[in-house]
Amino acid sequence: MPSALSASPPSPAPAAPAAPTPKGPKLLGDLKITQVALDQPKGAKGSRLVYVTGVLKNDSDQQRFGVRVELDLLDATSTKVGTATDYRQMLEPRATWQFRAIVTDRRATAAKLAGVKEDE
Repeated sequence: MPSALSASPPSPAPAAPAAPTPKGPKLLGDLKITQVALDQPKGAKGSRLVYVTGVLKNDSDQQRFGVRVELDLLDATSTKVGTATDYRQMLEPRATWQFRAIVTDRRATAAKLAGVKEDE
């Protein structure tokens, strides 16, 4: 005598995990610099210690790693006389960083941004 098999409805497939919202590619253009200036620390009168200071903002939704600011040091005739750099291991999304790079050439009277790099 054949046995009757009861057919159960097929179980629904497990729900696939929601796909993460794709983040756009990291663009160096998302790292914006403002307020670049030569600055002598307060209380350092008579000292030759000078820094290039400025603000870098991460305008992206991603952490940035190994961010390096490179600046050209210029003399009174706008001739490049050296470079200055500062480095930060990590910069949070939408965060700002007040960088400070030491000026090693006394002839420098101004600075301009040469570039921003990021470790890959």
